[in-house]
Amino acid sequence: MITLYQFATSPFTEKVRRALVYKGIPFEVVDVVRADVPQGKYLDISATGKFPALVHEGKSIWDSTDMLEYLEAAFPTPSLYPADPREAGLAHAIEEWADESLYFYEMTARLSWEHNLERGLDEFSKTMPGVPREALRTNILTAVTALVKTQGLGRKPYEQIVADINRHFRSLDKMLHGRDWLVGDSLSAADLAVIAQLNALFYADEAHVALEQTTHIKAWLARVDAVAPRTAK
Repeated sequence: MITLYQFATSPFTEKVRRALVYKGIPFEVVDVVRADVPQGKYLDISATGKFPALVHEGKSIWDSTDMLEYLEAAFPTPSLYPADPREAGLAHAIEEWADESLYFYEMTARLSWEHNLERGLDEFSKTMPGVPREALRTNILTAVTALVKTQGLGRKPYEQIVADINRHFRSLDKMLHGRDWLVGDSLSAADLAVIAQLNALFYADEAHVALEQTTHIKAWLARVDAVAPRTAK
């Protein structure tokens, strides 16, 4: 049995969970208590303190891309990567775009803009039992604002970040023009990575405005949900 140690609020958790469901792999979930991570409680599961982490046959993997590649090797069908080498490389590149670029947009808009944070605060409260709600709000705003400023995105003015978000949605819409999936003829890791980041970004009002200006994304979201839902039925 595979065990998935997760922060339920993480888009990377959603990405891995969808991959497990798509491949029809039975798994159990352990919700990680965030406050216990700095105390070293989970060091035997994730030496880096990163979650989600996947444990299978005594082996721990704690990077979402590594997890998908591990699942692909251990459970090769249905595949998460196109057979064509160029398309497989493109799927990986789009996966990295989602994980390393869209991720910071969702972090910025969802967690460092106070007008959006309220929408997901209760979910974060479940991972931090005992922390008063207002203290949690302050902690998230302070920590995430500092993080995205260090990364660079948080130093941009609000209007420029919103323009960037709209550009990302337009680009994704163009990628889906005339096709059902981002790469190849079936769902791939690219689709899973992107939908996970978008669902986190949809906590922000600005993302919903951007979505309404597109043509193909809503139908693609429904397709991904149909074949690789967030949780097993």
